[in-house]
Amino acid sequence: MNTWPNNNRRALTQCEHEVWNAKNYPGTRQLCKECGDPTGRCEDDSIYKDDIGPLCEECEETDIG
Repeated sequence: MNTWPNNNRRALTQCEHEVWNAKNYPGTRQLCKECGDPTGRCEDDSIYKDDIGPLCEECEETDIG
């Protein structure tokens, strides 16, 4: 699991995000639990279905399990 740069939780600029993501895959991107693709979402708007997630919109629409 990733940690914050220098263990200092703070907002990052777009440039800092790009560098952080490049060095720490998947960086701050949220990955779908089912397919592994980026969800395009963040912790605040994550999609969960039957306590499984986070999910992308495509996997949310399919039967899970």
